[in-house]
Amino acid sequence: MKQIKKTMKRTFLVLIFFSVAILWIAGCNEKPLKTPDGRTLLTFWHTYGDQEEKVLREIISDWEKENKEWSIQAVRIPFDGHKPKLRTALTVEKGPDMARVDWSFVCELARKNAIVDLGEFGFDKIKADYLPAPLGTNFIDGKYYGFPDQSNCVALFYNRKLFNEAGLNPDSPPKTWDEFIEYGKKITDKDKGTFAFAMDNTVWWTLPFFNTFGARIIASDGVTCLLDSAEAIKAIEFKAALYTTHKIEAGAWRSGSITPEQGFINGKYAMIFSGPWNLPKFKVSGIDFGVGLIPAGPSGTSSNVGGTNVVIFKSSKNQKPCYDFLTYFTSPKCQAKWCKSLDQIPINLKAYDLVKFEDKFLMVFMEQMKFAVSNPVVTNFEVLEDIVNPEMEAVITGQKTAKEALTNAARKVETKVLKPLF
Repeated sequence: MKQIKKTMKRTFLVLIFFSVAILWIAGCNEKPLKTPDGRTLLTFWHTYGDQEEKVLREIISDWEKENKEWSIQAVRIPFDGHKPKLRTALTVEKGPDMARVDWSFVCELARKNAIVDLGEFGFDKIKADYLPAPLGTNFIDGKYYGFPDQSNCVALFYNRKLFNEAGLNPDSPPKTWDEFIEYGKKITDKDKGTFAFAMDNTVWWTLPFFNTFGARIIASDGVTCLLDSAEAIKAIEFKAALYTTHKIEAGAWRSGSITPEQGFINGKYAMIFSGPWNLPKFKVSGIDFGVGLIPAGPSGTSSNVGGTNVVIFKSSKNQKPCYDFLTYFTSPKCQAKWCKSLDQIPINLKAYDLVKFEDKFLMVFMEQMKFAVSNPVVTNFEVLEDIVNPEMEAVITGQKTAKEALTNAARKVETKVLKPLF
């Protein structure tokens, strides 16, 4: 009986905690409909850093000068935790008019009928202005539900010193996967603990392999998983062979191993996949490195997509001015200002001619983004990774063939990720 009372007490306290949390969010997000000077207020929740927020406010100020009926209240929230915060705020009908969200969150919001179909405002007229890969993360069930606002991808980082020591041209990274293997065999020296390559083993980090082999994860019907296609199987067989057959990969994907990033800094791994976010860290480390495109497979060079999108919520009473602002925010003019100020890659193709970086590596990433392929669009990308990652590891460790593992993964993805939605 005492145990039952204790359990009931704990349950009661938990209910109180969540009730208070919801009321707190509701209270914190009570907003005036008008500013003191009579403008209608539009709320924009974002997760930008300090320098990004500064540029954002400059762009908002410029837009408000041309749109005197409206004022934008930019509210900064932590990126970690922005999903549950938005879910809770929308549940109590206290969400913002618009928000910046992780690319993987758009699908969930769209399928929960929480965000606006941009086609209602004529988005089809400007969709060709955006990079196809980041734009594709907003394409849900035949409609566009968001603007890409910030994007990145991975490219091939390589150690110029290790290239030199292996008799390779430090200004010429491998252009194809065949060349990559040739370079790898010359660089790898197990006695010295030096390996040509170190890789991660999640779906997102494996997308460059899938993409260069022409493999797609999800079919256009949204309910069929294509992981067991011939292209996907060849991609995973190739990735696994770097470790098992060619023996040029360090096993960095194993639990407890030195991560690709750290091993690259330590001079143990000659080549890794990484993104522009690591450029400052690698420069400070003193390593002599270069950046090249992902080696080309049967479908050429390609990469994955990271970053965020901006969306408009259906609960907003002012959807059209929100659309007008986000169109302005992602326009060539604003993208040029944003990217030059922050050393970030444009998402608007018309801004490419307006942005030239002194950093030659950023120019490589701008080029790589042109060949990126949109990530799989599913309601819960984390669940997809939880299913597929161990199956890919089973291939690398020799427990399963690529066909066995990916066929098993495909059926699980269809059952647990795709079909429950329809």
